[in-house]
Amino acid sequence: MKELLRTHPKLHQTFLNDNLEKDYQVVAGKNAAELLAGYHTDRQGLSQEQAAALLNANGKNLTTDQHKIRWYTFLLKSFWDEFIIVLILLAIVSLFLQDTLGAMIIFILACISVGIRFTQNYSAYRQSEKLKTMLHSTVFVRRDHEAVKINIEDIVVGDLVELNVGSLIPADLRLLEAKDFYISQSMFTGESIPVEKRAEAADTTLSSTELANICLMGSNVVSGSGLGVIVKTGKATYLGHISRIAQQNKGKTNFEKGLSQVTNTLVKYMIFIVLGVFIINGLVKKDWLAAFMFSISVAVGITPGMLPMIVNSTLSKGAIFLARKKTLVKNINAIQNLGAIDILCTDKTGTLTMDNIVLQRYLNTRGEYDLNVLDYAYMNSYFSEGIKNLIDRAILAYGAEKNTKADVDKYTKIDEIPFDYNRRKMSVVVRDSDGHFRIITKGAIEDILKVCTTVKDGDSIQQITAEITERINLHADELSQDGLHVIAIAEKTEYAGEENFSVKDENEMTFIGYVAFLDPPKPGVNEAIKALNDAGVAVKVLTGDSPVVAAYICKKVGLDVSAPVLTGNDIEAMNDAELKSAVLEHTVFARLAPMQKERVVKALRSENHVVGYLGDGVNDAPSLRIADVGISVDTATDIAKESSDIILLEKDLMILKDGIFEGRKIYGNIMKYMKMALSSNFGNVFSVLVASIFLPFLPMLPIQILIQNLIYDMSQIAIPWDRVDAEFIEKPRQWNIHGLTRFMNTMGGVSSIYDMLTFISLWFILKYNNPSSQSFFQTGWFIEGLISQCLIVHFIRTSKVAFLQSRADIRLLLTTGISIAFALLNPIIFHQVTEFHFEIMPGAYYLFLALILAAYVVTIEIVKRIYIKINGEWL
Repeated sequence: MKELLRTHPKLHQTFLNDNLEKDYQVVAGKNAAELLAGYHTDRQGLSQEQAAALLNANGKNLTTDQHKIRWYTFLLKSFWDEFIIVLILLAIVSLFLQDTLGAMIIFILACISVGIRFTQNYSAYRQSEKLKTMLHSTVFVRRDHEAVKINIEDIVVGDLVELNVGSLIPADLRLLEAKDFYISQSMFTGESIPVEKRAEAADTTLSSTELANICLMGSNVVSGSGLGVIVKTGKATYLGHISRIAQQNKGKTNFEKGLSQVTNTLVKYMIFIVLGVFIINGLVKKDWLAAFMFSISVAVGITPGMLPMIVNSTLSKGAIFLARKKTLVKNINAIQNLGAIDILCTDKTGTLTMDNIVLQRYLNTRGEYDLNVLDYAYMNSYFSEGIKNLIDRAILAYGAEKNTKADVDKYTKIDEIPFDYNRRKMSVVVRDSDGHFRIITKGAIEDILKVCTTVKDGDSIQQITAEITERINLHADELSQDGLHVIAIAEKTEYAGEENFSVKDENEMTFIGYVAFLDPPKPGVNEAIKALNDAGVAVKVLTGDSPVVAAYICKKVGLDVSAPVLTGNDIEAMNDAELKSAVLEHTVFARLAPMQKERVVKALRSENHVVGYLGDGVNDAPSLRIADVGISVDTATDIAKESSDIILLEKDLMILKDGIFEGRKIYGNIMKYMKMALSSNFGNVFSVLVASIFLPFLPMLPIQILIQNLIYDMSQIAIPWDRVDAEFIEKPRQWNIHGLTRFMNTMGGVSSIYDMLTFISLWFILKYNNPSSQSFFQTGWFIEGLISQCLIVHFIRTSKVAFLQSRADIRLLLTTGISIAFALLNPIIFHQVTEFHFEIMPGAYYLFLALILAAYVVTIEIVKRIYIKINGEWL
């Protein structure tokens, strides 16, 4: 055993290299003896000692790492924000300079943001952990010459696994034995019809899902029995490979890019302004320590320290709203991205359709409805062995409605030939009460026609002619164009006997007719797609289904299918530049492999589109991860849910539309704070720079700036609950750093003009123009500055006329109202606190204050109209 591990230290990676498809092709081409010898095992299986050693060396059969994240990790990460770090550094510097009160105020601001951020992020993580499902399935393997049941995660390479109907394929394996063995691998291919797998060596030019003797982890056995040897486990499997890709960092989303751009711009701006304030005050006042303390206060004043809190509170409020709308949010940042998406990529089955194949037509050779055709189809499906596929279930369900079972009871099943993809047919032999045999065969229309020499036409049997064949094919083509899946039915009355019956007997049959199936569109899908289009979101369909069916369904639900369907083969032949152009022109993409879906999403994102992807299968995982917003459903595969940002409890586009509108509201409220804080801060700092040059004293003391900033930030805590104008959410919105800078300069400039008017009034009219009256000057600007900042919240929050055409949420009205009250009462309440240097202002000041504030709000409304006319937007 030690020698085995020395020569094969990672036995599960024997065939693993960069070309995953080649690995499976090599395995598929080996005969059973070569394969077993390569894994140091035989038909009796591994010994328990071998299995234990391999499990210890290579680890559990798990496709992903499962590490629990502790609460303190989230707490530490909550401090990792540029603005919070700036505040903490400023608090430390203030403390070092023995400004304990100032340090406490700064630290309180930082802690409020950190506390809310930690609470929201950790809660979101715990919620996502509850969503994960742990799979503890078992499987029979041969160990020490006998079959034993073990947990799937304890499987090792070289294990021989016994498989039966309902078995889950526990890891990637190569079949050694197979009898009527069919598996469902729709989670990889999107195809709902089971695939036959065989034990003999396969065509090694095919892909891993097409190799006839390879079964991939995550598939399940539909019928038959088999024996396979495990060739890959855990992360080395095809499923593990997709999972690994799905877990890779998808890069910054639109939301993260926008927030990062804003943050970087503001940090640079803060450094420049603070240095300017420090140098100018030091040169003018000749007191460098006082200038340094003042510049620290200015730094706090222009730091949007509440941004992390506002962002997290707004996103958290959105997550709660979406939870009520049957939508669970795993990645809280994805909510704003949801509002920004302008392209939604979705699969077809279950989203546009009912995910339930329904029998639509049962026609004879003349194209007429015929109950005899339904009877034949029903008997074929009823008497077939194993788990019924979707087509069989659809036939049986429809037949039950027509009471077809009453006819079936007259027959007894004698024999069967299972379906396979070479013949594309399946046959059953039945005997009636009089002892007469009948072979009933169903399958693809072209393959059924090949084995038929006669056709049932009404009550007569006729020889098939070219004209009849053409008529049958024409009917079938018309059905296909309507998105229907067509299955033909044939019969034969001669039976060679149980010992001699084989596929050779599927000849000289009589063509009976055909049944046609449809996975019908969901009710309300047309309205949902129209609602998304009206909201500026284009819908594109990415499916593994056939182009004809995909095009039909998409047309049926109102999608534009004027451009031809783009297939996986088409995409494979394109380079990235060609694909970028093609994805914008086409709406429907069919026969796509997982990586082809991912390429489409990447191409759309590279063209500056914000892309949402809705999917629920393993084949959707890479695309879910790479999209700006990955959206799945609670019935999805574990990897799909793990790769998603948002999980819908119902696969409904209308629910998704509600989420998109909520995302836009969140963006609007975040943008309100950004524009309020930045324009206000920019105006104040510019005013400070000018005042520092001309005034013989500081326009406001550092402690007063800190108090003003604390009260102002508290006034905006209710922004996450504020209303957003209906016009704002009508179209997608992306972060626009240039628009933000333009707004900051415009509105900050207006704010600065009124600060200057305030300075002039305080200096020349109220005569606070010498060092002995500087505390009156500072108190006067403190009151005016804080009230104007609180008022501007209501004028910036809407493009309409504030208070008259658009009123803020009652909570925002209360917080700003209380803050204005604090601005007026603070000087009175804290007049005796010498550290604050507040004075009780005379009545003349308040008359001046009312006039300047009235002029200010009128000016803001005028500037707003001009700004919107020039730039076409406000927020």
